[in-house]
Amino acid sequence: MQIQVITGEMATGKTTKLRTIEAALLREGRDASIIHAESYAASGLLRIMEVRVHKGQRTLLVDDCTRQQIDAVLEWQSTVEEDTQYDDLIVHLVRKAS
Repeated sequence: MQIQVITGEMATGKTTKLRTIEAALLREGRDASIIHAESYAASGLLRIMEVRVHKGQRTLLVDDCTRQQIDAVLEWQSTVEEDTQYDDLIVHLVRKAS
């Protein structure tokens, strides 16, 4: 699993970058949609990510993550690192501007 955290101040293009990745995936015919982290507590975010992985999504796009959500995703990564179903998973996390 590869995790990329995109950070920056407000209005620096973080979400635009995520939308660009989403558009490229859709052009390739791959399943892609942005998860809006503000709708979930950290545990709920992990559950929705797991659901998408089990549905076959190999790239996850998550916007407006809190530090706690990012920490939870990094911890999740360490718990599944031995599971080969996550080997080709790419996760893009956009950190919520403070």
